[in-house]
Amino acid sequence: MGHNAKVIGFGALNCDRICRVDDLALPGREIGVVSATRHPGGSAANTIVGLARLGVKTGFLGTVGGDREGLQLLDDLQREGVDVHGITISEGDTGSALIFVDSRGERAIYILPSVNDAFFTANHDYAKQAEILHVSSFMGIDQFQMQLEYVRHLSGSRTKISFSPGSIYAKLGLDQLKPLIERTFTLFLNKEEAQNLTGSARVEEAATLLELGAEIVAVTLGEAGSYVATRSESLYIAPYASQITDTVGAGDAFAAGFLYGQLTGKDLHESGLYGNFMASKSVAQLGGRKGLLRDLRELGG
Repeated sequence: MGHNAKVIGFGALNCDRICRVDDLALPGREIGVVSATRHPGGSAANTIVGLARLGVKTGFLGTVGGDREGLQLLDDLQREGVDVHGITISEGDTGSALIFVDSRGERAIYILPSVNDAFFTANHDYAKQAEILHVSSFMGIDQFQMQLEYVRHLSGSRTKISFSPGSIYAKLGLDQLKPLIERTFTLFLNKEEAQNLTGSARVEEAATLLELGAEIVAVTLGEAGSYVATRSESLYIAPYASQITDTVGAGDAFAAGFLYGQLTGKDLHESGLYGNFMASKSVAQLGGRKGLLRDLRELGG
């Protein structure tokens, strides 16, 4: 398939409804909604859009419903320049996420997977021309097994695996994720996910995941920046100052910046700077994509 994509995303596609609230509700409390807006979403899709805006040829593997929301998600990806030939249109409703964001930018997310949970097959030839397959989570374990099988079919191809398990997959535990981490080139985690997988609150312990086969581990630390490690070096990378409006998609933006650095020959530190910079712009805007940059000239990239 002649899509010529350098990076292909593989994960859930959701329509996000983001509700601004003063505080996240505790059990038994009622909280008023300040505003509610719709945004295209899905972790891997956010990263892919970030890369597309930076001029990288991208594609996607996933599924949407034949409803209005699904067609809007497809149209949005196409307008961003993402190849959509790997996306299946299924009977049923498109996946959705109900996201509450408080005045500090903290969030609570509720996901209705819908047709995402009906996605069991994908074209094994689609990603073989790509340099990177960027994998993020679905809700179900069956879809995780499907993704793992897909990655196994890529053995022997030039395609490297980038993996953002997110909180959903991280909660499955290291034993479940090990077969995919073994085949991963770059593993993206946040601090809580790293703790789930290592059993330690020490961020540096994330480097032990390199022993499973990953080449790079990158851990986002919010306002503290990020920590990145390979078998030969590890370093903390300082954050960029930003006004935090919404943390939805911050890790996805970091992955886009980091992968862009890797694709353009930057070293570990520079790639981490790109990631931090993209994340700082993302959190300043509502939604997972609005703040994604179209160039890195502000950074000197």
